[in-house]
Amino acid sequence: MKRAHTFRTSWLAASACLCALAVTGCGSGVSGSDSLSPALHAITGQARGGQQPISGATVQLYGVSSSGYGTASTPLLTSTVTTDSNGHFTITGDYSCTGIGNVYLTVSGGNAGAGTNSAINIMTALGPCSALSSGTFVAVDELTTVASVYALAGFMADYQNIGAPNTAAGAVGINNAFTTAANLVNTTTGVPPGAALPSNATIPASEINTLGNILSSCINSASGSASCTTLMAATGATDTIGAALGIANAPAASANTALYSLATAAGAPFGPTLASTPNDWTLAIKYSGTALSTPYGLAVDASGNVWVANESGNSVTKLGPDGSVQATITTGGIVMPRAVAVDKTGNIWIANTGGSSIVELNSSGTPLSGSNGFTAGSINAPVALAIDSGNNVWVANYNGNTVTALNSSGTAINSSPLSASGNLSRPESIAVDSSGNVWVSSAGNGTIAEFNNAGALQSGSGYTDGALIHPQGIALDTSNRAYVAAQYISALTAFNSSGTALSNSPLSGGGLVSPTGVAVDGAGSIWVTNASTSGSISNIAAGLGSTLSPSAGYGSLNTPVAATVDPSGNLWTANAGDSSVSEFVGLATPVTTPVAATVGP
Repeated sequence: MKRAHTFRTSWLAASACLCALAVTGCGSGVSGSDSLSPALHAITGQARGGQQPISGATVQLYGVSSSGYGTASTPLLTSTVTTDSNGHFTITGDYSCTGIGNVYLTVSGGNAGAGTNSAINIMTALGPCSALSSGTFVAVDELTTVASVYALAGFMADYQNIGAPNTAAGAVGINNAFTTAANLVNTTTGVPPGAALPSNATIPASEINTLGNILSSCINSASGSASCTTLMAATGATDTIGAALGIANAPAASANTALYSLATAAGAPFGPTLASTPNDWTLAIKYSGTALSTPYGLAVDASGNVWVANESGNSVTKLGPDGSVQATITTGGIVMPRAVAVDKTGNIWIANTGGSSIVELNSSGTPLSGSNGFTAGSINAPVALAIDSGNNVWVANYNGNTVTALNSSGTAINSSPLSASGNLSRPESIAVDSSGNVWVSSAGNGTIAEFNNAGALQSGSGYTDGALIHPQGIALDTSNRAYVAAQYISALTAFNSSGTALSNSPLSGGGLVSPTGVAVDGAGSIWVTNASTSGSISNIAAGLGSTLSPSAGYGSLNTPVAATVDPSGNLWTANAGDSSVSEFVGLATPVTTPVAATVGP
């Protein structure tokens, strides 16, 4: 996963030179003030197109907007800064951090050695403006651009319009996205991986390098070159940041995967690279290690931490938003957990399948439910649970063929357990809609049951589209349409809020093979895990529209069984087959977490 030594050396040499500029005077022609007084928070850096410095390019520092997704960023530099003949630049006292959160730096236009090119546009996501100092050195190239664009894709319309809502979830999402960008590629050296990448993480370095070579084919040429023409035509962009965003937003489009040919040209600067045209251009970080053991369930809390239920590990692992292991909890009577959920107060609830109980933890992982968990309501081999906005916990009992409802104290409510008049059979999954109604997939008889929030069976419950067999994961959108993984027919089944099957249900294709887990993102797009040893992710348009993923699905996973979306728009999967968790960077639309905060009653 290392890049060419000569490239690493050139970056580090440039970094050392620029950091010593005030003393030695190395590097000439840097625009802006010559002063590098620490009080002015001078930023130095270098822009490169592959191995070539980009001269005569315009440098800008932007503050991210807090007015909503994809809204106008704030240009911060009060005077023009351009790169010199070596691609070097210096920003001194030309900006203010007042009222500014996260910032990113762009380099536009200039000449990478083959002639002036107006399509050149590269960027580096830097993070909090307040963290900038006179010691900040910024590498800006194709690889920092790939990392920044993918991580910020859910917040980005183009390089001048990157923003998040002025909400707690918006702030968490954009902050964590900047951390992800820095973990993919080092912002000081321009080399993957990032300096703070957790030790349990593996990044797709070869794919990042290949994408960098695609951008480089245009950047290291003159305006109107064949490479630029091909790149812009495929992505519908006018500059290389826009091209990267076009690839990130349509990772399996045939025009985009065909761009692999641009990465194989002689002199491609980055390596190692992919050996052949990829199925898709999704970027997935893989997390593994002893903390994960047959992960089966996932849930995201308000801070973007990912909680993982480890079935064979008899534990629950808390991963930070960056995938780092924060804690592994084995106390509280956890035995063969299959599912996990987070309530509105931030407490963690675990379907303790082997112990036939429900375990509650606080946000630090301390058990709140005693040494053996809650057992009220005839809990029997619980495999799934969902929490409503009143912090009531709804539990699917696989062996009991029932649903148990617990209040926040673990006491059974609503005459638990509920049996749907005896029609529940092997319930596998459960979800709550915006009205507080509870939907349950009944795998044993191929139907969907619906209860209201008082526990009464809804009229007509026992929903089917006539083809549903062995329903697994279930998720709902903001219109209370229910999407169900129909495992035995390799399809996605969907119902409207009244339980009537949608006209195109069941839907197949898009890589749907033995689907199990379902998640819905902030745009209503549906994400499904395909649980095989050569597993993948399928994507279906909102409202059970067309399949958006390719015929093989996205990615290459080992038995992915569950999926969830975080506030940064990253899609996370629990891969039971190889005891790992994958994070597909920026693939989905950001959501508010926990899920309990977005449902009823």
